[in-house]
Amino acid sequence: ADYLIIDLSGGPNATSYPVSYRTGVPSGGWTDEYKTTKLVMRKCPAGTDPLNQFSLTKDFFAGVFEVTQKQWKLVMGNNPCYGYGVGDTYPVYFISYDALRGSGEGARWPNSSSVDSTSFVYKLRQRTGLNELDLPTSAQWEYACRAGETTKYNIGNDGAALDAAAWYSSNSGGQTHCVGLKTPNAWGLFDMHGNVDEWCLDNKNNLVESLSGVDPCGPTTGSGRLQRGGYFFGSAYDCEI
Repeated sequence: ADYLIIDLSGGPNATSYPVSYRTGVPSGGWTDEYKTTKLVMRKCPAGTDPLNQFSLTKDFFAGVFEVTQKQWKLVMGNNPCYGYGVGDTYPVYFISYDALRGSGEGARWPNSSSVDSTSFVYKLRQRTGLNELDLPTSAQWEYACRAGETTKYNIGNDGAALDAAAWYSSNSGGQTHCVGLKTPNAWGLFDMHGNVDEWCLDNKNNLVESLSGVDPCGPTTGSGRLQRGGYFFGSAYDCEI
C-alpha cells in the first residue's frame, strides 16, 4: 500500500490506535480528518538519492503533513503552541527532541532505537504496534523531500517555486499556517521547505554532517539533533535542501 493511516480519535487515554492502509489519495483529496483525527504517512521506496548518491536499502514512511496541534493533543493530551498560529490544523511547534523521543533511552540513537515511555514516538508505537515508527534520519528526510528531484527546492530552483512550496519569512506574515495549503512534492508530501522545521534523528556535529554511503545515520556524538527544512521565520537559504 502507498499510505499508512493511524486513527488517533481515541485520544490520549486510548489503549490502541487502529491502523489501516490504502493505495492512493482519497477521491476527494485529503480532508481535514487526515490533519486532525487521523495521521497519514506515505511510503517512500528504497533507492539512491539523485544528488548526493547515498543509498537507502529499506522502504520507509514519511508524514504527508506536519504533525498538527490536534494530532499532538490526541496523543499527548496537551497543546504547547501559542503566539505563532493556533488551531487544530496548524502544525505543532515548541516541541523538543526530548518530547518526541525522550532524554534517556531516546537520546541513545544511533546506538539504540529505543525511546522513553513518556515520549510521542513511544505512545504511537505502543498504541499501534508499529515498532519501527520514528523520526527520519537526515538522509531519509532529504530523500523524501527531494522525491527524485535535484533542484534547490523540491518543485524547482527559483523564488516562485519556493513561494509555491513553503511558508517562510517572505510570505508567512510571521506565523505558521494550516498544513497542506502549499504545493506538495512529487510524492505528495507537504510543507517540507517551510512552515515549521522538522527534527531528525541525527546528532548535530558540524564536523560530520555530509550524507554518503549506505543508510547513513549521522555521527555518534554531537551538540543536539539536526533539524531540516525551512520555517516561517526562516530565509530562502534556510529552505534549501
